Amino acid sequence: MKYKLVVLDVDGTLLNSQGGLPKRHKQIIQRLQSSGIQIVLATGRYYMQTTEIINELNYEGFLVTNDGAAVIDSKSKLVVHENSFSINEVSHYIKACRSRNIQCAAVTAFYYYVESISEEHKRNCREYGVDYILCDDLLNLTESVMKFSIMDTSKVGGWQDLALSTNLRIRIDGEYWKEILQCNATKTNGLKAILNKLNIKASEMIAIGDYYNDLDMIDFAGMGIAMGNAPEDVKSRANDVTCSNDEDGVYHSIMKHVYSYNY
Repeated sequence: MKYKLVVLDVDGTLLNSQGGLPKRHKQIIQRLQSSGIQIVLATGRYYMQTTEIINELNYEGFLVTNDGAAVIDSKSKLVVHENSFSINEVSHYIKACRSRNIQCAAVTAFYYYVESISEEHKRNCREYGVDYILCDDLLNLTESVMKFSIMDTSKVGGWQDLALSTNLRIRIDGEYWKEILQCNATKTNGLKAILNKLNIKASEMIAIGDYYNDLDMIDFAGMGIAMGNAPEDVKSRANDVTCSNDEDGVYHSIMKHVYSYNY
């Protein structure tokens, strides 16, 4: 099978366990691009958290960010597809957070908005490469929302049982930390939009990932590959399992399935 597109998860897949980009992974991506094969990075990260990787790769392809909520053309910086929602759909959460002094954030395609920010929240933003914007009233936000996060680090509680709109789903469902997305925000739905634009079939696509939020695209792709560091139930759903992210697993899987190197 001649594959025309390779989709790579970022954390735990493209990057090693230290968060670095292995030399072999960088080289194989450059080789793919020289061969005319499309590359897509599909990640749960916000756009701002991908810019360093984009620059290191000199990457000019599509990005599926926020677990499929936004598809961005990294060259033009345009949103070409989105599965987003209005800030009004989480207004009751915002009001509950205000009244209890709980941290929350609204993430759009390019920005991370907060009404207030604690020192702990600031430290987390610095650690994870998130540039926050302070705004007076999140409810006045006119941009489409890709993710809404509640971080009840002081364990105040009293908001967990608020009704969730039928248009939304919870991606991270901790007792004191929840991350909310639009129901159709999945990596596969973002990839479907890209395949349509490029006139490529799912059967002509390789998808490589390491975690549960990669399962849908591993199932969807013509060749779904799990990293060696993936949980066993993720591996069991894949067509193939490669080496771990600390053993250049992306390099080895592409050499095997694209360039037919006999492993």
